[in-house]
Amino acid sequence: MTYFEVPGRENVDKTLKLARERAEKLGITDVVVASTRGFTAEKAFEVFRDADVTLTIVGIGRERFPDDLRGRLEEEGHHVCFSREVEYEYPDPVKDAYRRFCEGVKVAVEIAIIAAQQGFVSPERDVVSVGKWDTALVIKPATSENFPELQVRELICKPR
Repeated sequence: MTYFEVPGRENVDKTLKLARERAEKLGITDVVVASTRGFTAEKAFEVFRDADVTLTIVGIGRERFPDDLRGRLEEEGHHVCFSREVEYEYPDPVKDAYRRFCEGVKVAVEIAIIAAQQGFVSPERDVVSVGKWDTALVIKPATSENFPELQVRELICKPR
């Protein structure tokens, strides 16, 4: 477990490096990454380029995410989806509970739900989920219908 003294974008390189190391050690082949404007997606694309993983990038809306980056990711077999286009449920009391760890934990769980809801990741296999620039978790994802089956297996990194 790595703690960052200061939250924010300056941690993205280390977060992605830690996410890759953990995925490799655990044999995880699905990595879910939150990226609103493409910055984190671009970094993840580079960090995981030669890894045996499929990335699922979850943005907020198409209008903010670069079309060319989406095309490159999809050409390489990765997935891109947008939370505004996916029907899913994530109970507010649960969001609030995860936010007590940090906003990135809340986001990492949410994007794992979205990726499972879209069928991009299997609820039967753990994923590494990168929420925000400074948070990564190992999660057994679930769809909205099976939300109680979702499990946060471990925290890889987060801000203090």
